[in-house]
Amino acid sequence: MGDRKAEIGVLGHSLRSRNRPSISDFYLPVSTGDDRSSMERLTLLGRVTSGLGQGAFFTQLDWAREQFVTQLGIDPYPGTLNLIVDGASEFETWASLKATRGDLVIPPAGGGCNARCYPIRIRGWLPGAIVFPEVAGYPPAQVEIIAALPIRETLSLADGDSLRVEISQPLPVRAAIFDVDGTLVDSLEAYRVVAELAAAPYGIAVPREAVRQALNTNQLFWEIVLPPDQSDRAGMIARLRETAVRLWPEVLDRHGRLCLDVRTALEILRARGARLGIVTGSREGTFAPLRADGLMDFFSVVVTGRDVARRKPDPEGLLKCTQALGVEPSEAVYVGDTPADIQASRAAGMAAVGVLSGAGDSGGLSAEGPDRIIHSLAHLPEILEIR
Repeated sequence: MGDRKAEIGVLGHSLRSRNRPSISDFYLPVSTGDDRSSMERLTLLGRVTSGLGQGAFFTQLDWAREQFVTQLGIDPYPGTLNLIVDGASEFETWASLKATRGDLVIPPAGGGCNARCYPIRIRGWLPGAIVFPEVAGYPPAQVEIIAALPIRETLSLADGDSLRVEISQPLPVRAAIFDVDGTLVDSLEAYRVVAELAAAPYGIAVPREAVRQALNTNQLFWEIVLPPDQSDRAGMIARLRETAVRLWPEVLDRHGRLCLDVRTALEILRARGARLGIVTGSREGTFAPLRADGLMDFFSVVVTGRDVARRKPDPEGLLKCTQALGVEPSEAVYVGDTPADIQASRAAGMAAVGVLSGAGDSGGLSAEGPDRIIHSLAHLPEILEIR
């Protein structure tokens, strides 16, 4: 399986109607020489300090956790990291940020206080968010931060250490390139079903988690499932793959579907002038749901596993795509659902966005240092500035 998603190693909805904040809700407009508005780059510097331990309880409340995931792409590790802002300049920046709306986390009726959240990158690579509770008497110099990974342990921080965070800005790009499986097409269940059908005659168990493991780690699926001492192991793998490839079109037709908000996101990006492409390890068979909904015409360049000698996380496919699109890698963003997608983006020198619609989870994607993580493609137009 691995990045050979359509081989499984073996081988439309509208945007939310709720009132989401716009880009300007997160950034401070500044005057420029040509009288066009731009966004001021904001960073905050603070000292790490110990909190009261209340963050662990709050971040794991079901209603709060659900909103952190859907709005910020962050499934928070229990607790918050506390900073104390030092100096007049940093304090002014923090006060200015708090004056903007951010993303609202709202409790159920009678269930607590609202909180405003601001997406950030911690030490230049770890995605996170500042969480500002709207409570009376909240310390004016205090900053609380969440991330999908334990921040202290991940960054080897101790009380008194200085830490700088950068408020996430819209990513300036000319092109948006997409993975297919788990990003445009929800095919995870189809992979599980086709693997079970191929393995059933041989009495081989197919754990659901093995499917995710293969997609996330680039390991060949049958290498994970078959025991090392399997007799005629190579021959068995070949037979299983052959069967799965034969069954794949019918299984995908029954169990595959478009990921949430694909059409609307593509329409918005195209209307803004973005050049759109696909880079996938899949064969063309996985494109069936896209073709059925008339979405393949959105993409001017498509690079599949047949077009490259080296698969992700090698950047070959992404570099081929940017060249064909007529943009530099630094002018493009790659959107994918697995750590390998983020790794390929970084190797290619382009922006990386992880999406939680496929095999990857918030923690695994965060560990690779994407520019942003989003819950679904509904959020993608919000975080891109098309140039």
